[in-house]
Amino acid sequence: MHADFGIARERHNKLYYKQYQNDKGAFHFHSQIELYFIDEGEMEVVVGRQRRILKGGEMSVSLSYDSHAYKTPEASRSSVLIIPPYICEEFISAIRHKRVTNPFITDKDTVAKIKVYYNKILNEGLNEIEQLGYIYVILGIVMDSIGFEETDSAVEPELSSQLLFYLNDNFKNDISLESLSHTFGYSQSHLSRYFKSCFGIGINQYLTVIRLKNVIQLMHEKKHSITYCALESGFNSMRTFYRAFENEFNCSPKHYLEQI
Repeated sequence: MHADFGIARERHNKLYYKQYQNDKGAFHFHSQIELYFIDEGEMEVVVGRQRRILKGGEMSVSLSYDSHAYKTPEASRSSVLIIPPYICEEFISAIRHKRVTNPFITDKDTVAKIKVYYNKILNEGLNEIEQLGYIYVILGIVMDSIGFEETDSAVEPELSSQLLFYLNDNFKNDISLESLSHTFGYSQSHLSRYFKSCFGIGINQYLTVIRLKNVIQLMHEKKHSITYCALESGFNSMRTFYRAFENEFNCSPKHYLEQI
């Protein structure tokens, strides 16, 4: 399955930091910048299409809408700093036409330097200006430590979040590029190109993924027929549903039910 939109994280949308023991997290994405530190042990980290086993003293960087996931192979201790875009607008502007080529920082001296400022942010005695200053110091070090390449596309966090919220809240309805164009005030071609460049998936395909995830959730309840699950999830024909399901899972819905 494709990465999930982190709706809970998106609705919270505040500076967030936490420590974990033997953490694992499903493939997901959101508008916030996520700095993930492996403090001890090892962690399998996926950012976009890149996967790496990181060790203690190393870290990963997920920028706005970068899909990412974490898994502890054996044992780990880790920590995270999640920064909403509105806190660091200058940083977002500076990387607007850049794409990350290497989201991992493995130089331990650099990571240790970032962790010094991370720990300062955890100090509850800081005022907002002091906290913001340390955030920008961290982002400055990060910007110099990960690889970028120039790109013609630019991510607009506000528009991206509005589109994702709308699709996730209305996927059971009949949604088309035409209806989205009327709702958001952009041309159909602009919305189509923007969504694909931002998320690497077309709007119609993304809708199909959301609907299939809802179908799976209903099927696991074992209370409804396959037809009910499909129509309740926004599919307007069983033929379309069966084709989408088999393309995604390489089996029929009936076979999937037998497996669970």
